[in-house]
Order: sequence, then C-alpha cells, then structure tokens
Amino acid sequence: MPEPLNLKRTSRDLPDRSPPARLYPFLPLFGALLLTSCQGTSPHNLSAYAEFPSPKKWKADTVAQPSYHPDRFWISDFNDPSLEAFVREALKCNRDIKAAQARIETAANTARITGADIFPQVGGNLAGQRSKQNFIGFPFGGGGSGILSSHSTQWNLSLDTSWEIDLWGRVKAAQSAAIAEMEASQYDRALLDLSIAAQAAKAWFTLAESKDQVKLAEGTLLIFKKTEDSVRDRFQKGVEEGNTGSFGSQLLLAGTDVATAQDALAARKELVSRTSRQLEILAGRYPAGEAGKTARLPSFPTKRPISLPCTVLERRPDLIAAERRLAATDQRLIQAKRALLPTIGLTNSVGTTTERFGDLLNGQFSVWSIAGNIAQPVLQGGRLRHSIQRNQAEMHVAKAEYEQAILTAFAEVENALSAEKFLADRIIALTKAAKLSKESYQRSGEEYINGTGDLLTMLTAQQRMFTQESQLLALKRQQLEARVDLHLALAGSFECPTSIHTGATPLSP
Repeated sequence: MPEPLNLKRTSRDLPDRSPPARLYPFLPLFGALLLTSCQGTSPHNLSAYAEFPSPKKWKADTVAQPSYHPDRFWISDFNDPSLEAFVREALKCNRDIKAAQARIETAANTARITGADIFPQVGGNLAGQRSKQNFIGFPFGGGGSGILSSHSTQWNLSLDTSWEIDLWGRVKAAQSAAIAEMEASQYDRALLDLSIAAQAAKAWFTLAESKDQVKLAEGTLLIFKKTEDSVRDRFQKGVEEGNTGSFGSQLLLAGTDVATAQDALAARKELVSRTSRQLEILAGRYPAGEAGKTARLPSFPTKRPISLPCTVLERRPDLIAAERRLAATDQRLIQAKRALLPTIGLTNSVGTTTERFGDLLNGQFSVWSIAGNIAQPVLQGGRLRHSIQRNQAEMHVAKAEYEQAILTAFAEVENALSAEKFLADRIIALTKAAKLSKESYQRSGEEYINGTGDLLTMLTAQQRMFTQESQLLALKRQQLEARVDLHLALAGSFECPTSIHTGATPLSP
C-alpha cells in the first residue's frame, strides 16, 4: 500500500537541492545575468497625450477618406526620368544626409552605453608584489647589522564583479529615454530625405524655368532691337526730310527697352548658373555650374485624388520625432523619480592568492568574497527633488512643442491644398492675359507700321506681352512647387501607408 502524502513535511524533510559550496562565489553573477537578460525597449507612443485631435477631413479639400496602402516614390508623379535620376543621386550623395546618418549611429551607441549600467561590470585582475620587512628592536639579530628582515612574495589572480541591481527600473528608464532619442534621430533623417528630395525638385524646376526665361529674354531682346531699328530708320528718314518730329524721343525710348532687355537677359543667365551650382551642392558635387543640362519644366501632374489621407500624425517624420522626444522626456522624469529610491549593489570577487606565480591556477589557493550594500539618499540639498521638477517642466515643453508641430503640419497641408486651387485659377487668368497681350502687341505693331498707331502704344504692348509670358512661366513653376509642398506636407504620395511607428523597438547594449 503506497505511503500517504505528508502535507506537513518541513524543510528538513525535503531533499537537499542546494548548489555545491564551490558555486557560491558565482551565484551573484548568475543572478545578475538572469535578471538582466531582457533587452532595452522603446517607450510607448505618447501621441494621445497631445491635446489636439486629428481632423476627420481637410477643410480646403472636398472629401477626405483615410486609405492605407504602401507609399511610393512621389517624384515619379512628375513623369520626368531626368528629375528622378537627379533626386536619387541627391539622396545618395548629399552631405547633410550622411551627417544625419552619423548622428543616428551616435545616438544608437549612446543608448547602448546608457543601457550598459543594467548589466554586471566584470573585470579581471592580475597583481604581483615583492616586499621586504625589517624587525627592529628584537633581542636577536639577523647578521652583522643586528637587524632581522624577511622577504615575501605574493601573486593575486581574480575575477571581480560589481552590479547595481536595477530593482526600480531607474537605469532602464534612462536607456528607454536614450532609445527614444535615437528613434527621433532616425525620423529626423527621414524628414531630411523628404526635405532634400523637395529641395532638389524645386531647384530643378527653378533651373528649368530660368532656362526658359533666358530663351524668352533672348527673344525679347531681338524684338526690342528690331523695334529700335525700325524707329531709327524713321528717325533717319525724318532727318533727311528735315522733319524729325518726336522720332528722337521715340528712339531713346526704344533704346531704353533694349538696354533693359539686355539687363534682364544677363540676370537670368546668372540665375541659371547659380541654380545649377545649387543642384550640384545638393548632389554632393563640386559646384562647377554644369548640372541640370536636361532640366525642363514638366507638365503639371495628374489631378490629385478626391480623397486624401488625414493620417498625417502617422506619416510625417517630424511629428513622430517630436513624439519620440516627448516620450524621452517622460522616461527622464521616471528616471528622476526613481532616483529617490534606495540603490542595491553587489560585489563579488573570486580568484587565487599564492606566493608562487606557477600556483595561480591551482584551485587549492582559491579565495573569494561576496558583499552587498543598500544606499538610500537622505539629504542632498534638494538636488533630487529639483531634478524631478526640472524634468516635469521639460515634459511640459516637449508636449507644447509636439502640439505646435501638429498645428504646423495641419496648416501646411491646408495651405498646400489651398495654394493648388488658387494657383490653378491664376494660371487660367494669366494664360488669357498673355494671349490678349500678344494679340494687342501684334495689332499695335500693324497699326504703327500703317501709320495709324503710335510707338508708345506698341512699346507698352510688347513690354506687357513679355511680362505676362514671363509671369506665366514663373507661375507654372510655382504650381509645380506647390505640388511638391503638398507631397512634403503629406510626407509622401497621395497613398497612405500603415503606421510606421510601433513604439517597441528592441535595442541590446
């Protein structure tokens, strides 16, 4: 018959499962490794902490329905392979982007350094000592001098461990703050990618417009010179007939227009050279003024979809970076509060001590020590309390900056949407004005040749024609830049990807 189960057994009745005595020196180290085996993680997302709701739809838009699709390279919307190739080169070779990548690596290593305090600190030590000791005053001597002396040699080999047990999570909070700051630097890099791509596209459009403006200025100069020649012929004919009339002042006026056109042509050529060097700087090249030879103003992209994503908070790297910095300040506050709690430390040393170097690895000469301590801050002049108050103030600053960044982001989207609408209306009106001014110039030229019109009307008409055409070129460039601004405000194309931040990025020291 089986023995009945004894529920009243004491610890003396239980089998001995304690570790062997030789493992005692290593128990603190084993416990340390067990308790610190977890990885440092990113703090939780604090976007809900901001006191500002996301809009259901854009006010400057007609309808807005969030959509979740993978994003695509928005530069391709302009259907310009040369532009796409240049933007890719800029994103690959830009020096600011390389510096941002180096800052990410710096922040990542800072997080690892901060998290290293969670783990035990282990160091090896090998020491040797040779000493001589004199025994003075003893009634027996050690030779002719009457002084007895002894020599001793000691060798020590040890493995020393020290560990502050992060019982309250103070060190881990510091590491989480460093991880959040590292993540913020990653999103700063993503924002810089967007910004460099937008700058490259805008500089490309500026160069293309400047080249078109040069062509327009060259055509303007030719027409103005032709008008000046016509007036000069009439002036000379009047001189021959002895009746110059007002031809002298007309010739001066026509010459003024030619000089003005020459000035405009030189200014626009200078802008082409300067913008080309700007492109080369963006692409990390020497500014030789040779980039963008194939630059042209592309046709305006297809109309944006009726529905635009409202999930800007999940897309814009600057907002996510601001949220990560808010989360970092929150973890710093936790760290400051937990600094008020006692710290627990363990030290452990195991090794050998012997008089002979050859016996250092002999286990018979082994020595070990284990020590622990608990330290509680009592009086530090208010340093810890004021540190908490400082971190609370920094938390309020980060929260206000995050909310302001949200407002700025929403304003940029609304402004970009409004700009597209108003620029489209302006282009329609200016296209009509340019057409009418061209017809006015042609008719005033015919009337002047036929003798039924005056030169001033023709000069005014031709000036207005070229002014309207120049403004139309600038407006087309502004319309393209407004589309770039819209992509920049939306942090990508018109298709919205899924959330790019999970708030749980592991990082091991």
